[in-house]
Amino acid sequence: MTASGTTRGTTTSRRAKARAAQLNGVDAVEVSDDGLTLTVTFLGKAPHGLCAENVRIEGGRRVDGLTGITVVDIGVEREEDPELDDRLYVTLDRAGDSSRYRLSLVETDPYGRPGTEPYRGFDQRYHSATFTFRPDRPTPFDCNHEHGHGYEPSAAIQAFPEAPVVDYTARDYDTIRKLLLDRLTLTTPDWIERNPADLGTTLVEMLAYTGDQISHHQDAVATEAYLDTARRRVSVRRHVRLIDYAMHDGCNARAHVTVQSAGDHTLPPGTYRFASVDVRSLDPHDRPAPGTVIGDGDLADLDERGSVEVFEPVVAADPLELRSAHNTIRLWTWGGEVRSLPRGATAATLRDEWRDTETCEERRLALRAGDLLVLEEVKGPRTGTPGDADPTHRQVVRLTSVTPAVDRIEDQPVLEVTWSAEDALRFPLCLTTHAGRGCERSETWVPPAGGWGTVEDVTIARGNVVLVDHGRSLNPRGEGLPETVTVPPGPAVVGSCGTPAFGCADRDEGNAPARLVNSLTDKGERGEPLTAADLHELFAVVGEDATVRAGLGLELTGRRPGRKGTGSEGRVVPGTAYAQAAALRTLLAQSVYPGIAPRFRPVLGRSPVTQAVPFPDPGAVAGGQAERIAAIPARVEQRLTELWRSARDRDGLGEQEIAELTVLYGLKVLERLELRRHPVRALRELLFRSDRLLHAKLRRVEVLTARARAGTVLDEHIAWEIAHSWGPAYAEGLHPGEQALRGPAAAALRHDPRHALPAVRLHEAHHFHHGHPGHPGHDGDHGHDGHHGEVIWEPRRDLLDSTPRDRHFVGELQDDGRLALRFGDGRHAARPTPGTRLELRYRLGGGTAGNVGAEAINHLVLTADCERPPVAGVRNPLPAAGGTEPEPVEQVRQSAPLDLRRTRLRAVTADDYAALAAALPGVQRAAATLRWTGSGQEAHIAVDAYGTGDPSPRLLAEVTQALEAYRRIGHDLVVGAARPVPLDIALRVCAVPGHQHGQILAELYRVLGRGRLPGGRLGFFHPDALTFGEPVRLSRLVAVAAAVPGVESVQVTRLRRQFHEDRGEREDGVLRLGPLEIATCDNDPDRPENGRLTISLGGAR
Repeated sequence: MTASGTTRGTTTSRRAKARAAQLNGVDAVEVSDDGLTLTVTFLGKAPHGLCAENVRIEGGRRVDGLTGITVVDIGVEREEDPELDDRLYVTLDRAGDSSRYRLSLVETDPYGRPGTEPYRGFDQRYHSATFTFRPDRPTPFDCNHEHGHGYEPSAAIQAFPEAPVVDYTARDYDTIRKLLLDRLTLTTPDWIERNPADLGTTLVEMLAYTGDQISHHQDAVATEAYLDTARRRVSVRRHVRLIDYAMHDGCNARAHVTVQSAGDHTLPPGTYRFASVDVRSLDPHDRPAPGTVIGDGDLADLDERGSVEVFEPVVAADPLELRSAHNTIRLWTWGGEVRSLPRGATAATLRDEWRDTETCEERRLALRAGDLLVLEEVKGPRTGTPGDADPTHRQVVRLTSVTPAVDRIEDQPVLEVTWSAEDALRFPLCLTTHAGRGCERSETWVPPAGGWGTVEDVTIARGNVVLVDHGRSLNPRGEGLPETVTVPPGPAVVGSCGTPAFGCADRDEGNAPARLVNSLTDKGERGEPLTAADLHELFAVVGEDATVRAGLGLELTGRRPGRKGTGSEGRVVPGTAYAQAAALRTLLAQSVYPGIAPRFRPVLGRSPVTQAVPFPDPGAVAGGQAERIAAIPARVEQRLTELWRSARDRDGLGEQEIAELTVLYGLKVLERLELRRHPVRALRELLFRSDRLLHAKLRRVEVLTARARAGTVLDEHIAWEIAHSWGPAYAEGLHPGEQALRGPAAAALRHDPRHALPAVRLHEAHHFHHGHPGHPGHDGDHGHDGHHGEVIWEPRRDLLDSTPRDRHFVGELQDDGRLALRFGDGRHAARPTPGTRLELRYRLGGGTAGNVGAEAINHLVLTADCERPPVAGVRNPLPAAGGTEPEPVEQVRQSAPLDLRRTRLRAVTADDYAALAAALPGVQRAAATLRWTGSGQEAHIAVDAYGTGDPSPRLLAEVTQALEAYRRIGHDLVVGAARPVPLDIALRVCAVPGHQHGQILAELYRVLGRGRLPGGRLGFFHPDALTFGEPVRLSRLVAVAAAVPGVESVQVTRLRRQFHEDRGEREDGVLRLGPLEIATCDNDPDRPENGRLTISLGGAR
């Protein structure tokens, strides 16, 4: 065997040159019969210093030369004759297989093993040679085609290119194109054209482009598969949703707008909006001067010339009732007795007037529960000047009750109004004051000779208030052409063919597209050509593009064939019935395969789409309903007491009162009690037996109350049920649309952007034509029996809780700011009906652009068909709030993983129960312990309410209901008030000489009491100043008392629990409390059991 190389034609000349250059090389390798000895001949003399580590054997398939064959020993046979070559004998431990091997003489590596560098003095082309262990194996090839040592291929064979290596990492266009061209070179060697205009090159480039797109899609899928690498906003949103993190897309701002009206007028829903127009950036000569009331056309002109932000009513179904008497409402001071509304006030008295002073029947104010009222300081309390009024002393409240009354002394009609504790005043408001003295009243004032100048109406109330939010509706009231999208038609489904003996299924089987195409095909095969109406019907069911692609179209005047017209215009092409039937068969085949419904994910054409939190909050509505239903038994008892007194004083009941009792108890009960003959005795009996007589109704009230407290909004049918089972008076305020159920005004401006939904509504219109059996709706699939029906789709944050019958969709914000709509799959939410048209009605705007300042909303915008009311002014007394930009992707990527630790989904430990209870509205602090009862564990939760230590029964019930969703299985809940620990404290105080002891003593009792101090500070034992388990430290008591001016020294002489023995608390300097206990020391002489504080005040030492 001779040495091998890639170029065989110059082997002899290169050998001669190698000899002439005195370079050595391997001439041949011969294998012994047993395959264990290799004889290596050289081109010259064998070098000195050869060892077994210089021999490297490579190759082999079954027996690897590097790892399977080991060189045992070598021996050199040197020739005396210089013309003869030396031989090297290599002894192996085993023989190889029949494949090719290569023997190389190399230098050793640093570890003493055969390396890869040629042995010194050897030519790099001849330091190795190939050989086989079985050269005598029979072969069918000629000797000239033996692939062995000394084989020199012909020029024709050398011209044939070697097979290219397949690059499985090819992913880009250029690499894939080269790979395809290499493959075609092997499969079609005659095709050698590489001109880009060649058809073959075009196909190769098209395939390379497709492969590049597939590779890009694979890379994109792999990138978006992980939260850390995802780049698209939709991917990040879905990733964090898996761990219950709600990524928000921003939220719009809300504001309260009050309207000044010169007369009484009512604007219908959907006819009015508000706008904030800012033209300060324009030149003064170019600034427009629009009126307070403008139209939609004027708004469009202003939008082009200035900055315009549109605000619309949050509840679009509400009309705007304007009353001139509500422009400015004076507050009644009861003859100067009430000079101010203190901080935390939840009630006020409004001054009313009679419309007719002679009859004194009809009042001017028409306020009712649920209306919004603005309390605004309009004059400076000290100067009485409007310019000195504090603009921050403005607050909006929602009235919870309105009670007409009359001040008998002044013969003045008034309205007693109240609002919820959540809307309690955040600052004091002056009603009337003396000029120069402010709102305070002091007995030491000495009026000047002319008397103090009284300033009245420092604070007034304003009605005609509407809650609005930022965002502009496109096509208000359905005017103009709305944006529409068409659901792609579904694939045709034909009846399957069974066994040939039984024939094929009926042609009328399958879905609506298949039935329509089959019926039109039968029509064409009968020789009846299609009409334009048939083709329009086909466009609606199968799709215009699919129909034109199959070869059917309409030829219209002035248009290209195949474009859809309206009505029955146009001529069907092709014109013959036979060609039309053939095209319909093609259409059916194309529609059936592939049978995969196309993906429907439309993107809205304009942006940004408004994101708004639903209003009113369903939880607030359900809570209000629960409160009203739970109060029905008490109201019935109160009403029975009133009727009993009325019957006793008037000697009987009226027919209306008897009818009221008949609804409650039934006619048989009233007849048995002889209500008409003995009303007083019958009413007394009803009072005593009311619980038993109304047992079934009371049980129903408990069920409805529990359902509402669980967060379920009771619909109008429940209000109808209450009205017919208890009476219409008890059903007032239960309808879910009542304004009184919308919650406090302050809560409307504290909306969470994570609850915001896109302000998009989809109207799915169905137009049914019963003239053809193939049209959808022929079999009544959608439940519509008319010629026109409409279905409304509503947005949701996700579709996990949606049923197959719910028409819900999800709006997902894209990276470019546009909104894409994702529909259900038929399991989670309904799937849009193929071929239907969806009308998109949505709003634009939102984010921080809506956070306009106070007095910025200054225009009322009306539709063209709305009568203009006599409006004198529009303003927002308080700035808009709540506008939020979409949450950044990077912020979500960092916050979402940590949210798992911050959010409690279950209560396992006592701290979990305490933290969940403390997070509920109305709860200031909470504490909890776990106790073993002998049969199970109880979680005892103590609640500390705001302002007062004693929580109301309603608050305790709400806490219990809320914790039910979090409690651990096996834990029973026991929710109650905090356990007060009355203290007995005695102090000995020394006063500084020169101070009045009375003032010092009064101040000591104030700072160590349970009241609120001037400046907003809290007394030492105020309910909001102490918490569960907080010990009472002697040092802190001394520090608070010593801080009173005039106090020289303080000594605590007694510190213990009231009615308990002294346990060394004073000596230890601390009185410790249990985890559910709160220290209290009211020092109330009427309630000595609530703690006692004794202070002994002496003079200087």
